[in-house]
Amino acid sequence: MEKKKQIIECAMKLLIKNGPQAAPMSAISKEAGVGMGTIYNYFVTKEDLINQIYVFIKSDQVKNIQHPLSHLPIKHQFDIYYESLIQYFVDNPLYFQYLDQFHNAPVLTEKTRKHGNKSMSFINDLLICGQEQGLIKPIGVKEMIQFLNGGLMSFVRWIHYKNIQLNRMLITNQLQIAWDAVKINV
Repeated sequence: MEKKKQIIECAMKLLIKNGPQAAPMSAISKEAGVGMGTIYNYFVTKEDLINQIYVFIKSDQVKNIQHPLSHLPIKHQFDIYYESLIQYFVDNPLYFQYLDQFHNAPVLTEKTRKHGNKSMSFINDLLICGQEQGLIKPIGVKEMIQFLNGGLMSFVRWIHYKNIQLNRMLITNQLQIAWDAVKINV
């Protein structure tokens, strides 16, 4: 697995920096310090590599994002989840940049997209539960997730590209903005 991860890390850097058209497998091989045959042992094509990197990041995301306990109030679970997600993307800038660049790329297969959607199952279920409890607006959950993720990605992009130090106040503000957008005002 070590060589595969090494290839993935090097490929991510080149794909982010140069784009898929200007990152041939030969350059990835050279950057990773492995032979072309080694790359093709793990990845049939560059498209396969791009898809497997996406799955690799989404799997890592699921392993590392804190999933709150269901006995906590919906708002608390929401805050824990989104704070963990923000921290994950701030702590993993390469993964963030890759997802930011390739999330909507046509090269991603339906199978890859389905795998990526699994990483959203917790927030999907949480929003549905919040709707059932009358706490969350009766808007399509997928639509809300798109809106929330758009704000999250923009915020993390701002942190990374402007070299802003993440702090408690910024996190609290983002969590409040996100919650205010989906909660029912009473």
